Amino acid sequence: MKIPSSRRLLLATGALLLAACTGADDDQAHEVWSLDQGTDRIHVYDADHEQVAVIDVSPEALREVDPDFDPEAGRTVPHMIDFDTGDRYAFVAATAGGVTIVLDAVERSVEAVLPTGAGTHMAAVTPDDEAVWVAAIGAEQLVEIPLDLDAATPSFEIARTIDVEPLLAATDHEWPSFSPVCHDYDEQGRAWVTLGPGIEQGGLFVFDTASAEVVHAYDPTAIRANCGVGFTADGSQAIANWSGTFGEDREDTEGEWYVFDTDDLSVVHTASSDGIDAHGVRLTPDGSAFWQVNRGSDDGQIIDADSLEVVDTLDAGDTPDILDFAPDGSVAYVTQRGPNPLSGDPHVAVGSAPGLLVLDVATGEHLDLLAPPEVTDADGGVLNDVHGVGVRTTTGQERVVAAAAPRAAAPVAAAGTFGCHLPA
Repeated sequence: MKIPSSRRLLLATGALLLAACTGADDDQAHEVWSLDQGTDRIHVYDADHEQVAVIDVSPEALREVDPDFDPEAGRTVPHMIDFDTGDRYAFVAATAGGVTIVLDAVERSVEAVLPTGAGTHMAAVTPDDEAVWVAAIGAEQLVEIPLDLDAATPSFEIARTIDVEPLLAATDHEWPSFSPVCHDYDEQGRAWVTLGPGIEQGGLFVFDTASAEVVHAYDPTAIRANCGVGFTADGSQAIANWSGTFGEDREDTEGEWYVFDTDDLSVVHTASSDGIDAHGVRLTPDGSAFWQVNRGSDDGQIIDADSLEVVDTLDAGDTPDILDFAPDGSVAYVTQRGPNPLSGDPHVAVGSAPGLLVLDVATGEHLDLLAPPEVTDADGGVLNDVHGVGVRTTTGQERVVAAAAPRAAAPVAAAGTFGCHLPA
């Protein structure tokens, strides 16, 4: 069932900045950042699900920080987001722009536009806030951005750029791809990196970020992970998933998910996602369960983090993609794709109601759909395509920002975008 938004969203024109205080006295006060890659806008909603900011990350806006930024695709396409542990800075991977955008999350200002490579897909902050590692699908590279967030004025620059192909050349496996897709870090600070972007190009390896060496690589014929990665609360186990196969001219098959021991790196469990195109996976804030969604079949699973049993299913809306939780675990936010998706296989990634679906975690009830204002192209096609989402706790000093309304635009040039779970 589709839940229409009960909120009236305001999107003013111009660059009006208003001071705002939101939830300063509440330890669980938070806001959710929704990435509309179809319009190059980031929509920010407070804990009451009122929109409090719209951040313009289009090429025109980013040229105020980097005058030379001129992506061939003519668009930025903000795809994934992560915050440092203090929730001060946001790091947005932009696929068509080939950049990682660094934003001050309180001031809502763009601090840096870093050229991290074609198909910049995911930027993830290390648990110690010492660096951001970026997965660039098109460049087949992992890119390091060192951090010194305690500095009076932090600076953001690229350091090491690591080619994935020579990293994996010394392993005993034949790799269908050297393109990193998604990653997350275990308690030792090692990155677990999935591969793609094709649905038959999955793989998984463990990367030591200090030495820039492969700790372990799994046989890609057995472990075909090409999307989400997560860890149990005690760090003892990792989880990763694979989309399954699908396409307009082939039979759809169910995805898979895998569980690994982070100590001896063994595979301890493999199971079906019970749906098509397993995608986002996230541990609940209390550490009790993993939520995993299937983009193609509009459903998902709740997996007990101790027993690894599927304890419930999810009605995850229409083309569920990435998800996150409120800090207290009461609600989940699940992105919903648009009718003209800029990433993923159109066979499964086409949605009808782009926005953020708000789910009651206890009951699975659909509470709201936080939908961005509809933007259409010259032919009337809806451009909105909500993909990435991130939740941060608030300071009470955040600014309300109303960005200029997006203009109607032509589709992004195909050469400028890279998504995951693409047809073979």
